[in-house]
Amino acid sequence: MLKEKIIIKIGSNALCGEKRCLDLDLIQRLVGQVSVLCDEGHQVVLVTSGAVAGGRDIFKNSEGMSKAVLAAVGQAEIINYYCRFFGEHKIKIAQLLLSPNCFKNRNRYNVLKETLTELTNNQIVPIINENDATASQDSFGDNDSLASMLAVLYGADKLVFLTNLDGLYSADPKINQKAEIVKEVKSVDLEIQKMCSKKASTLGSGGMLSKLRGAKLAATCGVEAYIINGLNPENLRRLLIERKPIGTKFLAQKGRLSERKKWLLIGVASQGKIIVDQGARKALENNNSLLAVGVRNIKGEFAAKDFVNIVDQKGEIFALGIANYGSDDLSRLKTLKNKISIKEIYQREVVHINNLTLLR
Repeated sequence: MLKEKIIIKIGSNALCGEKRCLDLDLIQRLVGQVSVLCDEGHQVVLVTSGAVAGGRDIFKNSEGMSKAVLAAVGQAEIINYYCRFFGEHKIKIAQLLLSPNCFKNRNRYNVLKETLTELTNNQIVPIINENDATASQDSFGDNDSLASMLAVLYGADKLVFLTNLDGLYSADPKINQKAEIVKEVKSVDLEIQKMCSKKASTLGSGGMLSKLRGAKLAATCGVEAYIINGLNPENLRRLLIERKPIGTKFLAQKGRLSERKKWLLIGVASQGKIIVDQGARKALENNNSLLAVGVRNIKGEFAAKDFVNIVDQKGEIFALGIANYGSDDLSRLKTLKNKISIKEIYQREVVHINNLTLLR
C-alpha cells in the first residue's frame, strides 16, 4: 500500500457528537482509527478543535468566562485525553499551538515544515490547534483554514475534514429534504459555494463554507481533500485504507506549483481584500501583475508587504498575493492626481505577478 502524508482536521461537532461537552468514547474511537493509519505506515497530522468545549467540561458554570480562558484550560484537558488514548496504542504525540505568523514569516514557515517532517518521520503524531488563548483579529478564523494551510506547508497527499455531516450537500439538508450528497468536486467555484449554509458550526467557529475554502486551497496545491462524517470513526479506515468512495472528494489540481507560489497561498489567512474588475482578473489569469487601474474597492486593513485576498466583483476570491501598498495608501491613490498624471497612477503595480498565486 502507498504510504501517504495525511492531515486530519477534527471539528468540535465531531468531538462532541450529540453532546455540548467532549465525547470521550468518540474521541477514543477516533484515536483508534488514526492509530490504524499509523500502523499501516501513513504519516498523520491531527488538527483538532475542542479546546473551548474542554474548558466548559471543567467549568460547569462557565457563563461570563472568555473564550480565551476556556481554551487555555480546555487545551490542557484535551491534550491529556489524546496523550492517554494514543498511549494505549504505544504512539507518541507532540503538541503545537500555532499563530498566523508561523506561516506569514518565511523562516518560521520553513522551521515549522522541518519540525513536522521530523516528528512524523519518527512516528510521532503532531496534535495541532490555534493558540486561542492569545488569538486576536489576526487569526486563522477557524481550524479549517489552519488545516488547509498545514496541508500546503507539509506537502500532504490528503486532507480530511471530519464533521457531523456525511459530506457536502447540493443544498442545506436541514431545510431541503431533497438535498443530495455531492460525491466529487472538480473546482470550488461560486456555484459550489452557494450549495452550503453560511452558518458557523454549532460548537465550533467554522462551517461548511470554511471547509470548501480550505478544500479549494489544498486542491490548488495538488492535495486531495475530503469531507466525511466523523461521528462514525470507522469512516477513516473505509476512506484511507479500504479506499471506499464516501463523503465528498475534491480533486487535486494537476500541475506543480513552486514552493514560493505555495507559500504565497497562505495569504488566505489575511482579512484584507482587494476587489478588482473583470479586466484585471483576465490580466492576472494571463500572467500579468495587478495594476491600480483594475482596483475597484478595498476591504479590511493591511500594510505594504502584507498578504491580501484578490476578489472579483462577484465576490469570488480567485488569487492571493503580497501587496505593494497598504490599504490606506491604496485609498489615497486618487488624491495623487494633482501631483502626477492619472496614467502613471493607474499603471502602478499593486501586486507584482511574482508575488501572486491564482486559486484554481
